Amino acid sequence: MENTIALFDFHCHIMESYTLYGDALFREPGLENAHQLTAYLENGMAEKLAVPAITLYTVPDLPCNPLALYAKLRAPGRIYALAGLRRGLTREDNAGMAAQARDLIAAGFDGFKLICKPNVRRSFRFAINDPLFDEFYAEAEKRSWPILFHVGDPPSFWQKDTVPPWAVRNGWYYGDDADIPSYRTLYEETFDVLRRYPTLPVTFAHFFFMADKLDQVPALLESYPRVCFDVTPGTEMYAAFSEQRDQARELFAAYGDRFLFGTDNTGCRGPARKDNLRTSRENIALMRRFFETDDTFDGFDYRLHGLALDKEILYKLYQQNFLRILGKEPAPVQRPQAAALCEAYRNLIAGGEPFAESTIRLLDELRHMFEN
Repeated sequence: MENTIALFDFHCHIMESYTLYGDALFREPGLENAHQLTAYLENGMAEKLAVPAITLYTVPDLPCNPLALYAKLRAPGRIYALAGLRRGLTREDNAGMAAQARDLIAAGFDGFKLICKPNVRRSFRFAINDPLFDEFYAEAEKRSWPILFHVGDPPSFWQKDTVPPWAVRNGWYYGDDADIPSYRTLYEETFDVLRRYPTLPVTFAHFFFMADKLDQVPALLESYPRVCFDVTPGTEMYAAFSEQRDQARELFAAYGDRFLFGTDNTGCRGPARKDNLRTSRENIALMRRFFETDDTFDGFDYRLHGLALDKEILYKLYQQNFLRILGKEPAPVQRPQAAALCEAYRNLIAGGEPFAESTIRLLDELRHMFEN
């Protein structure tokens, strides 16, 4: 297979989130996380990247936003950064989300990554349609701030007999957890946000976990003209596309300007870095084979049948939709504001939290680089 269309990756993480994965898979952040993302570019794995930074409420997640800005400086014109909104665990601590968002845009971010993965609700108790988000949603709609939004997880994660063992190991089985909303509730919350902010420029990650409901997708896209989906694995979507191959091809043909390529590749440190680069390259090759060919092959632990999309649709999926949403060039990093962001995050650390010392050290190192 000849790869003639360069990839623009809409969904490439700066690091794994401590909040989302826990310490079993967490890789303590460092400058090398950003270095690996630039290695993706240097090795021809993508032409441009959008980096979602998940900065939630634990100390080790705090460097995500500054690391994303640092990555932008290392690859001028090729990396876009989607800021994570810093959240508190009480209502009082979540005041001023729109002001926080304005500060992040002023520092050089190109948009935002919102995370509503169900396990987050074990600590962050507020629904995504809670009024504390309203000021942010209203301003994002008004200012056309792009949002990459992870809502939910595969429906199987709520079913004991179908949840994959690897999901259980990550704490992603939700069926017996009273602190986790149902799959249906999460979507009801999301549609409430869309009804109230109908032109919100949101791209739902992982095909909004609706690959097994392709018949419902056109009505959603028709109702909300700025809603898009990315095709970032969630690997189950590729099995679902294969099972409904003709319908999937028709959907991509009819709504080709609403889908974006993404990988979920992640910057790593230490010994994992080399293996992760190889695995990331293999995943990209598998995804390209699925979208570009008619092959039947094994991938993501499923038997897949490629969609063989027309080249015009591939250009939209791989490049054009990315540029329409994020712009032809990323916003420039504003060094004084980026340095101030590092200082603000450093001041949130009391000193006794896990990874506090190393996180402070990294934030100080990043602040120094932004100042010089």
